[in-house]
Amino acid sequence: MATVGAFFGVGDPWKRPLPASWWRRDIAIAVAFVLVGALGLELERSLGSLSEVTAPVVVQHVPLILAGVLIVWRRRFPIATVLAITVLWIATGILLPPLAVSVVLQFLYLAGFYAAVAWGAPRGRTVAVVALCVAALMVWVTIDLVHRTTASGPSPGPFPYPAALAAYIYLINAIYFGGAILGGALDWRNARQRAALAEQAGLIEQQAAQLRDRSVVDERVRIARELHDVVAHHVALMGVQAAAARRVLTVDPPAAAGALETVESSARSAVTEMRSLVGTLRGDDADSRTPAPTLADVPALVAQFDTLGLGTTYVLVDGDGLAERVPTAAGFGVYRVVQEALSNVRAHSSAATASVTVRVVRAGEGGYVEAEVLDAGSPVPGTSGTGLGLQGIRERVAALGGEAEIGPRATGGFRVRARIPFLL
Repeated sequence: MATVGAFFGVGDPWKRPLPASWWRRDIAIAVAFVLVGALGLELERSLGSLSEVTAPVVVQHVPLILAGVLIVWRRRFPIATVLAITVLWIATGILLPPLAVSVVLQFLYLAGFYAAVAWGAPRGRTVAVVALCVAALMVWVTIDLVHRTTASGPSPGPFPYPAALAAYIYLINAIYFGGAILGGALDWRNARQRAALAEQAGLIEQQAAQLRDRSVVDERVRIARELHDVVAHHVALMGVQAAAARRVLTVDPPAAAGALETVESSARSAVTEMRSLVGTLRGDDADSRTPAPTLADVPALVAQFDTLGLGTTYVLVDGDGLAERVPTAAGFGVYRVVQEALSNVRAHSSAATASVTVRVVRAGEGGYVEAEVLDAGSPVPGTSGTGLGLQGIRERVAALGGEAEIGPRATGGFRVRARIPFLL
């Protein structure tokens, strides 16, 4: 029963939508049915098939006209239509028996049952009503058979006349109604499959649009992060050196010249990194771009901050000798983390010193590189930033599959620690 119910869509909440301008098409079909049916009815009369009907000719066409009306609504109200068709058939069989079994009205019955199964909703109610209508018609056929076989004579064939007539009638009705119901079920299933495919296509298109939007947002965040890391570091360095040059310009020209050289070098480095970043975004040839900083460039970065008056120390812990095997992406991530952390210490902390520790540790089939930047200072009033730099650290580390720990230390000062895994 569960398989049969699944075949007919029992429990499926989907309701088949009507096609555009359905009523025009169905009215045209109904008119054609009535005209062709009227012609067929008169042809049957001419052949003597309706000789037993004593009702006026106009009355004989009434079931046909009513059938045409029902055909118009077979898709809009399929369950009500099949009920009405069943009542019409039984009433015609009682009042005008030869008309009930005429070929013209047989097509009406088939169309009604087909439409009920193809368009009915909810599906459970549809199956129940169709089964009830079939049962009612079989009861009527059985009663009619009883009356027809009571007055029957001996059979000229191998089967008794009553049994042969009953088997023949039931077989014909099984083929007619079974075919109509099966065809309607297949029609409904095909329509359901098309609707599901259209829904999936719409969902895929919506998800693709969301992914495109998300990709744009992620790319904007990445660009903002890279710009912040590049610009913040070099601009801060140029600002410090420019201020130092201004203070000693008249009293110590050589020192001022050294500071201005640092400003010039930082400006060139900033321009070079900006060009490399723009080239990456534009998809230029990688060979024409400046290589991205790696783990090997972190000591020079730390030493650069030491020239700004921030006492910095650098320690590399690499017991397994894996530092040279750290992937470029992980090394670049560590470089940016250290750069942003030291820039924040220089700009927003009262600390005079900072320590940078990089640990490269084996773990399973790979390892992880960890950068930790510590200072013992306190926040300088009026220098709080936007927080974008620390947020950029978290985003960068998360994008590489790592984790970041950022915040004040229990013993005073501030800690930035990032751990980035990699495979060997």
